[in-house]
Amino acid sequence: MDRLGTLVGMERKVDQAIRVKGLLAFGDRIVVAVSGGPDSVALFRCLVGLRTRWHWDVSIGHVNHGFRGAESEGDAKFVEALGERFGVPVMVRQLHLNKYDAKLKKESLQEYARTARYQALDQMVIDRKATKLVLGHTADDQAETVLMWMLRGCGTGGLGGIPPKRGMHVVRPLLDLHRSEIVAYLDERQEEFRVDSSNVQPMYLRNRIRQHLIPQLKQYSPGIVNVLTRQAHMLRDDHAYLETLADEAFQRTCVSDRMGERQFDRMALLNVPLPIRRRVVRQSLQIIAGRQQSPRFDIVERVLDRLEHGQSGWTIAYNGVRVGQEYDRLVISSCEEMNRPGTAYSEMNVMPLSIPDEVVWLPTGQRFSISRKSYPVMDGRANHSEIYLDQAKFTPDLILRSWVPGDIFCPKGLGGRQKKLQDFFSDLKLPRSQRNKVPLLVAPEGIVWVGGLRADERFQVSSSTTSVVMAKMIM
Repeated sequence: MDRLGTLVGMERKVDQAIRVKGLLAFGDRIVVAVSGGPDSVALFRCLVGLRTRWHWDVSIGHVNHGFRGAESEGDAKFVEALGERFGVPVMVRQLHLNKYDAKLKKESLQEYARTARYQALDQMVIDRKATKLVLGHTADDQAETVLMWMLRGCGTGGLGGIPPKRGMHVVRPLLDLHRSEIVAYLDERQEEFRVDSSNVQPMYLRNRIRQHLIPQLKQYSPGIVNVLTRQAHMLRDDHAYLETLADEAFQRTCVSDRMGERQFDRMALLNVPLPIRRRVVRQSLQIIAGRQQSPRFDIVERVLDRLEHGQSGWTIAYNGVRVGQEYDRLVISSCEEMNRPGTAYSEMNVMPLSIPDEVVWLPTGQRFSISRKSYPVMDGRANHSEIYLDQAKFTPDLILRSWVPGDIFCPKGLGGRQKKLQDFFSDLKLPRSQRNKVPLLVAPEGIVWVGGLRADERFQVSSSTTSVVMAKMIM
């Protein structure tokens, strides 16, 4: 690349940030998010100044929310003219957002608009076959963000502020530059920009922080923006390390992880240090809920308190997630998962069987086979995955189904005495969330086999058996 001697001060700083932080690479295809405001215009102007040295392909992405009517339309036209002046393609996306849609998402209109804006920009990256999306957040934005999260009450994730890189393609080269440097650079380049009237409206917390709180803090610490920026950098590193420890703890303590449900060994989780335990619970609640936003602190603390002091059977419901303790397990599951058929007959959980036959038991994905065998067999004793039955002792109109309240059977080894299946599950300390997944092989005469757990005494082979049926569960 050429030497940087001809670059002005801000371009030199941006070039250095890109190199040191590894934000962009030689030959990248770049989409620059340009709103028309000073930060994004300065960013674009810098990247245009550097593009020959880095062999970048540069284009502009602009999202028009339409919130400010003619002013929004003016922003779009300004950005299109900016791109035309520098020979850069411009992509404009018009969004149609309303408060009702935001309410359905349980988000403020600003949060909803932010998500929609990023989705539109991500689509532009795909359409352009670009490698990077470049955003114009500055050190002042960073300071405002840290204070916003501090006022809302959050952990290291929020206090870490805005990261210079997010995912595989989002980068922010201006995070070490102040807004005053941005304005000075635009003056130097004689570059015009647009002013967003919503940035001065006091209804928004960020605006109040910018206009009132930060000026007050500067009276105590003139370099408060640098202080908060430095703090965010340190806390991002701390957060990343603690999240790594939480991932390791999750691997040690989680005994079941599938779509819509996680189960943890309670004692193993209690042996994890509290800060890491809190993160494991928070991460799991967030993932099962399918939300980007973290659960409230008080919900996480309620779960942790019950986990430590509660007894089996407690439950907490929050935002479509059910958390509870089932014997020695903490179970976090989606309410949708909990409401699936199972406690009553349903098309999914009742399956007719012929002899021979093989079916897939949908709740677990296991294969269940049944076939005739020659006699004698291995002394008739059952194991966990297969049993041998006397075909003369039951009618071959078999079904495979889930349990229902009131089910009884005669567990092998109890001398023919009856036992409620619910009590049998309780004796085994089988979590309630797992009971509906146990396949029951049922004949008109009663439950023949509690699949994988216990056979019924009444249907076992004996010395007088002449025809044998083998039932088998296959992983």
